[in-house]
Amino acid sequence: MVSIDLRQTSALHSLVCQSILVLICLICFGYGGLSGAKFVFDDTVAIVKNKNVYTLPTNWTAIFSHDFWGAPLLSADSHKSFRPLTTLMFHYEYALLHLNAAHMKFLNLLLHCLNTLLMWRLVRSLYVEDIDIERWATISAALFAAHPIHVEAVSGVVGRAELMFGLIHLLCLLLTVASVDKHGCNSVISILLLTALGMLFKESAVTIPLSCAMLDYFQNGSYMLPAKLQYRVITTRLRYLCYLCGTALLLLLRLWWQNFEAPEFKAVDNPIAHSEQLLTRGLSQQYLYVMNFWLLLCPQWLCFDWALGCVNLVTSIWDMRLQAVIAFYSFIIVSLMNFRRLAGLMIGLALMVIPFLPASGIIRVGFVIAERTLYVPSIGFCLLSVYGFLYCYNYLADKNFWRHLLQTLLMLLFAVLMLRTRQRAADWLNEEQLFSSALQVCPNNAKVHYNIARLATDTGNSSRAFQHYHRAIELYPEYESALMNLGNLYREHGALDIAEKYIRAAIAAYPAFPVAWMNLGIVQSAQKKYSEALNSYKQALKYRSDYAVCYYNMGNLFLETQRYAEALHHWQHAVAVNPRQPKAWANILTMLDNRGMYEDALRLSEQGLQQLPHEPSIMFIRANVLGKMKHYVEAESLYKQVIELDPHNMLYHTNLGVLYHRWDKVQEAIDAYKTAISINAARSTTARDNLGKLLKRMEREAINEQ
Repeated sequence: MVSIDLRQTSALHSLVCQSILVLICLICFGYGGLSGAKFVFDDTVAIVKNKNVYTLPTNWTAIFSHDFWGAPLLSADSHKSFRPLTTLMFHYEYALLHLNAAHMKFLNLLLHCLNTLLMWRLVRSLYVEDIDIERWATISAALFAAHPIHVEAVSGVVGRAELMFGLIHLLCLLLTVASVDKHGCNSVISILLLTALGMLFKESAVTIPLSCAMLDYFQNGSYMLPAKLQYRVITTRLRYLCYLCGTALLLLLRLWWQNFEAPEFKAVDNPIAHSEQLLTRGLSQQYLYVMNFWLLLCPQWLCFDWALGCVNLVTSIWDMRLQAVIAFYSFIIVSLMNFRRLAGLMIGLALMVIPFLPASGIIRVGFVIAERTLYVPSIGFCLLSVYGFLYCYNYLADKNFWRHLLQTLLMLLFAVLMLRTRQRAADWLNEEQLFSSALQVCPNNAKVHYNIARLATDTGNSSRAFQHYHRAIELYPEYESALMNLGNLYREHGALDIAEKYIRAAIAAYPAFPVAWMNLGIVQSAQKKYSEALNSYKQALKYRSDYAVCYYNMGNLFLETQRYAEALHHWQHAVAVNPRQPKAWANILTMLDNRGMYEDALRLSEQGLQQLPHEPSIMFIRANVLGKMKHYVEAESLYKQVIELDPHNMLYHTNLGVLYHRWDKVQEAIDAYKTAISINAARSTTARDNLGKLLKRMEREAINEQ
């Protein structure tokens, strides 16, 4: 007997190791290499431009008063997405450990591996009759590992919130299964505490106790208990009541933290939620449920943004798409009718539906479909799908041909899913591939065209930018951001009147648009309409009082009108609001330098370098001031640092030559001037003149010596 037990144990251990290895291989193959990966789409706002991520460690407490995107939680602009622990993770990775996008995405991949293993362990812990648990666990976890719908959560760094939500969700489910036969309250308290922790990573974690209650219901068999065990029914119901009360309390605290204010989203973010017709909103929302389920079932159509033009509104009860809605709800009703007989099916259905509730439209959200929100619901989907597969497989126990066919189809399915995941992960490596892939799915999505145009502007492809901005506006004429950016593009090309027309159209579409008001002021300033420009800047500040860039541009306006004290004041205000404003720092230091206020320039340049340690413009001006104060050694060191940062900047080499000229290091000055001339001969007038003077002086000195 002992030898048999040992063999069984060894076989089980071997199976476990093989399953783990297969799951990890599936994930690694699907996501491929991450080298060269960049921050894409929402990553830029949530990480690169989020001052709560890149600021110094002394300011880390600000994450508890700001939302996930960096806006003050109580401001009108906030999305109310309060995820401080996720932001704190980004802060330590990006600001302190200096990890790049590839490293942060690799951490996401590790979390996905961990979640896959936890899901496998969870299913192996379940008790469900008439099904092979080991098969259910391994195939479900493999499907979860390889599913393409997870690419956005794993390859987009902001998907960290979903991954952490999934991790805590699975831990709570494991704790629920482990405490099924126990009657204490420790597990309930632990789950509620973990839920509170999870809500600091992602708000949707508030659904965890409901998922645990449903799993507990189908695991402890309370729905099948005889009347003589009513005491157990009572204790179970008390446990569910604790889950319900705890969830309500956590939700109340969460709403209190945001002062019970609801977020305000624009129609461009979610046209369905902004539809004026109640029937249209209701029918369209029901169709969205089907669309989300279809993306899980057939993840061929994947898009980074589904907002405009991807899903048309359902305006009539005669819309043929409602047939899919009827079929979807018919499946759910049939499942509910058989809940006592098909416990595994109900567990999968519950774990799919409950985590999806916050994104289901019962509260207004700022998206139509967000693929990363399906990360945790997909756990239930995988259980549901594989349960159905195994149910059919067991039904065909005496029909080997059909069983072999099912096995072959399953292997083919995994091959297709892995290839699709690998393809989709490649799309998420950079924005060019990501946005281009979206055109194939949603060619009439104005937001896709807008993002392609924005990227083309950043890369200097103006013709493509014009094309896609015009297309975005054609698809959605009131798209205020596209109108404003198109106006800015015309301004950069010198067409100021056309620029003003488009920016005014943006303001007409959205009057409380501070960025558009500021850009209108920039255009008016370029047109020499200084009083109108000043009024536009004031309008921008009316809608956003802490608008650092607007204060910077107001300073430029006062500089042009020779109101130097006011210019300096507004630049200083800009860096006080946002210390990471290199242009504002440069203008302040240049003005102090020109006025001969060298000590003030040195003091403020030191402050600027504390905020922007490697900013060439600040280092360059500080070097200029040090040179004028005859601190030659320190000035030379700074010049060499900025030249190392930008070796092809003609001005840096010219001023280094001037420093050596003052320092009487003649040969070094000649070399610096010659380098400046070689970089840009047409614009190196100062270097050429100084070099000529220096050579003439050397000639005179040589003659005098003779």
